[in-house]
Parts: sequence; C-alpha cells; structure tokens
Amino acid sequence: MLGEQVPVEVSGVRLLAPNGTEVAYEEGGRSMIAFPRGNYSVRFWGTLRNYHLQQVYDRYYRVNVTVPSGYDVRNPLLGGWSPGAKVSSGPNETTILAWERTRELSVRFYDPARESLLWFFATAWAAVAVVLLFPFLLTRLMRLGQK
Repeated sequence: MLGEQVPVEVSGVRLLAPNGTEVAYEEGGRSMIAFPRGNYSVRFWGTLRNYHLQQVYDRYYRVNVTVPSGYDVRNPLLGGWSPGAKVSSGPNETTILAWERTRELSVRFYDPARESLLWFFATAWAAVAVVLLFPFLLTRLMRLGQK
C-alpha cells in the first residue's frame, strides 16, 4: 500500500537444470530458496492481482514469462512490458516474453473482457465527439457558404 515490497504466495516451485531434470533445493523462509551454484530455471505458480507482474533481481538474469491463453499484453492501452523483451506466440495460444539480460521486469496483461470494455468506451466517446462536432462543422460550412 505504501510502496513496500510484498512477496506473492507461490506454490509448485520447481528448480530445473538445463536438461530438464528437477534439482533439489532448500527453503529458507517465506520468500527464499537455496540451491547449488549453476544455471537453472525456476518455475512456480502464484496468484496475481491487478493484472500486473513485477519482479526485481539482485543481478542480471535471462527471464521468460509465459502469459496464459485468455490473456494478452500487446494492446498498448491495456497491457505492456518493461523494455528489452522479445514477444512471441507460444503453444496453446500463450504469449511468451523473453529478456536476455534484465534485473527487473514489469508485465501488464489483460483479458478479453477488458479489451471489449475499452472498445465499447472508445466507440461511445467517438459517437459523442461526432454528435458534438456535427453542429459546429455545419455552422462553419454555412458561414463559409454565406461569404
């Protein structure tokens, strides 16, 4: 609420070696795991609120984020991501964001209902603009015709 970092509760934590085998790790409290030095992938499940994911790391890492099917990041009015990411389509209609080297990431995503709502309001505002501009343009044309 005041800008402090609040760890997200996660489950299903998996530490994977480059060949895909699972590596044992030790839990060190609510938000920490310890494992042997090496190149690993960490996978976990967690609940996200407010359609926003942020992570900060102690040094540069290669990071991939998979946005599940049913969500998207590509509409700049609703979604977005921190600089340096390559965005691609993944299997099963997922979206994959990949950073080769980053210390922090931010991903804003949205569902189809939010996109529909955006288009509804955009259409409504366009209709209001046309209704308000039509009399103005009509009087301007009539004044030009009288000259």
